[in-house]
Amino acid sequence: MKQIMSSNKLTSGVLFASLLVLLASCSYAVLSTLVIMSGFDLPVLLVGKFFYGWVILGIIVLIVWLVYQRKQPKREKSTKPMGKRVLLMVIAGIVMALVTILYFHSFAVFGLPISLAVILLFQYSWIGVVVESIARRKLPSKGKVIACIVILIGTILAGGILGADISLAMMNPVGIICGVAAACCYAFFVYFSGQIETEMPPLHKSFLIATVALVFVILFIAVFYGGFETVAAAFMNFDALQFSIPLGIFGIAIPVFFLAVGAPKISTGMATILNSAELPVEVLLAALVIGESVVALRWVGVVIILLGIALPYIIEKRITSGLET
Repeated sequence: MKQIMSSNKLTSGVLFASLLVLLASCSYAVLSTLVIMSGFDLPVLLVGKFFYGWVILGIIVLIVWLVYQRKQPKREKSTKPMGKRVLLMVIAGIVMALVTILYFHSFAVFGLPISLAVILLFQYSWIGVVVESIARRKLPSKGKVIACIVILIGTILAGGILGADISLAMMNPVGIICGVAAACCYAFFVYFSGQIETEMPPLHKSFLIATVALVFVILFIAVFYGGFETVAAAFMNFDALQFSIPLGIFGIAIPVFFLAVGAPKISTGMATILNSAELPVEVLLAALVIGESVVALRWVGVVIILLGIALPYIIEKRITSGLET
């Protein structure tokens, strides 16, 4: 009886964690639509996204601390050396910042067609499975391998690359490198979200990661975009608030927190597979918000991606297959 209750609790926990990772993915999907609609320069969007995301997370942390601090159970202290803990937190924040920086640069600076940039970014679905396999020194399950293949096929269709008029001249090598690097960074960020500071409250961990990411973005803009004057100008661009605040909410506050809560409870491979839901949501928003014409082939790709996300659970016939076991 106790085993049944434990199994039910375990299944419920994995389902909830999977849902949070899925919602984090859907939240990220809003970003490309906002960027396309905004029309602002890259420094303004980057600084706005990371600054307001950091502010929103900080406010949430403060409210939770004031309201629930006395009721919070004591957590076990980490036995890892402080230097290693800080280093891993810094790496997680930098990797998170690089995902956005590299992805935006692949199409906004180096001229890749957005459909191609999206395809490159979504390679994180199988890269995450590879990262997990290397870290655990264990081959991925049959369900995850099949899911990655299905999601890759669906991504090619949903991304709109088939039938698009993309010439060899459009394939800037630097842009392609940025797109692939963004995919690798995202896979590593999902991995770090599930592995570092698991004893720390997720909100606190999210805020610290966002703090590192904000500092890195400010330094990046200062070095490559004309110094701290450019950063100051981005902060003072109040016309961009209608886009900067939503970018901060959907690009930092929601996904970073949800990944911090959900990713430790499921495997890295499953987390990256679940994050593939971002592309179907992007296609849906492009059709509903921007009014973009979406051909039938892309909707077929959306359905295939959703099937790929569900496949590991269907094949292995148990929801607990997402766990690190």
